[in-house]
Amino acid sequence: MREITFHGKMPDPFLKADGTRMTPEEWAANRDQIRDMIVDIEYGGMPPRPEYLRIEPLTGYRRGHVGTWYKIYAGTKEKQISFTLELSVPMVVAPEKEYEPWTEAEVFPVILTGDGCYENMESDVMAEAHKHGFIAAKFNRLEMANDCYNSRVGGLYDIYEGDFTAISAWAWGYLTCMDVFEQLPFVDESNVAITGHSRGGKTVMLAAVMDERIKYVCPNNSGCHGAVSHRCEVPMQETYPRRTETLSDMLKNVPTWMGPKLKEYEHCVEQLPYDMHYFGALIAPRYYLQCEGMQDYWINPIGAWQNFAAVKECYKYLGCEEHAGAWFRPGGHRHKLPDYAEFLDFIVRSRDGQPLRDHLKVNPFPDVPLNFDW
Repeated sequence: MREITFHGKMPDPFLKADGTRMTPEEWAANRDQIRDMIVDIEYGGMPPRPEYLRIEPLTGYRRGHVGTWYKIYAGTKEKQISFTLELSVPMVVAPEKEYEPWTEAEVFPVILTGDGCYENMESDVMAEAHKHGFIAAKFNRLEMANDCYNSRVGGLYDIYEGDFTAISAWAWGYLTCMDVFEQLPFVDESNVAITGHSRGGKTVMLAAVMDERIKYVCPNNSGCHGAVSHRCEVPMQETYPRRTETLSDMLKNVPTWMGPKLKEYEHCVEQLPYDMHYFGALIAPRYYLQCEGMQDYWINPIGAWQNFAAVKECYKYLGCEEHAGAWFRPGGHRHKLPDYAEFLDFIVRSRDGQPLRDHLKVNPFPDVPLNFDW
């Protein structure tokens, strides 16, 4: 029998103060208030949306696919940051039209990652996206805020005041890309998917909660402060060769990722008025795929399953159960072609009204009890 520590039961997102449950309609009416409460505690809030946005094309056609780069300037009227957005567009026109690679009638869905600081959206991933008719897009979220753990200098910190974290700033990058997509005539801004790995996975959860224009979201191996229950810890044992990361670890090691108010719950996570499955409820009824590695022990796959099982209950209650799936694959901490291919397949099947594949419904830990009873 596995040894697992549960710090209290995972709370019911739909429970009202009087002990009754919200209806789905009441949840929709209270969604923004609940979101703002969680984002304030977990992430210290968000930077303001940019009042200034300028898009500067940098280049165009590359043989084999359309590689298009834009320099984005965004911020206040007085001061902006800039970052580069790369879009790799499927080649759908005849070679003789190489200088007219798309027409106004040709629009494409997008799969976007802010993990331009990682080498994960490489040419094989772009080709897979093109095969399904998607633009493959990426930017470097570190241009919004550095990842030096104790530094709040540069990027958005030089423009906006507040307690917002690095993850908040990185999520701001996704939201700003959504603003850009609305201005590009070849982009189907109603069909945008976002994904990110590890700290990037934490980021896409926040971005999807903050922007309902995002239709598909896939946190990949996101860990504590991501798609993992704060209330579930697993110590090192024979079947689990490394203990899991905890809230206390993160507050010590990566303080610039953590909202200041989280410190109050470092040693009493059972008192948090939410858990991370609330983010899934806030994303519903949009499409959610959670991807995990079964041997990614520090990231806490058991806590990730606890989170997803609760997310699935939320989706079921809101009448969109088939919109949420989870892939618990063999292996460790990675975000490569198989992970992207799984997400793209999930998107296409969802778009075409097909049911979830069976392996996205499997309980990877049937011997572990669920830590909620609602």
